[in-house]
Amino acid sequence: MTVTLEMPKEIESQLLADAQARGIPLSEYVRDFIVERYQEDLEDSHIAQSRLDDPQPSVTSGQLRKKLGLDS
Repeated sequence: MTVTLEMPKEIESQLLADAQARGIPLSEYVRDFIVERYQEDLEDSHIAQSRLDDPQPSVTSGQLRKKLGLDS
C-alpha cells in the first residue's frame, strides 16, 4: 500500500535527519515508526478492554501503601 502524507517541513526535516542517522530510507523509517506506534496502541487497547471486561476490586491509597510497605 502507498500512502501520501503532508506534514510540516520542520517535522519532515527531523524525520529525514533521523532516517539518515540510522542509514535507512525515509519511507522505511516512517513505516517502521507508524507500525511500531500502531502495535503499541493496539496492545494498550486490548489490555484496557480486558480490564474493563474483568474489573478488579478497588484499592485505596492506604491499602496500597501498606501492601508496598510504605507505612511506618
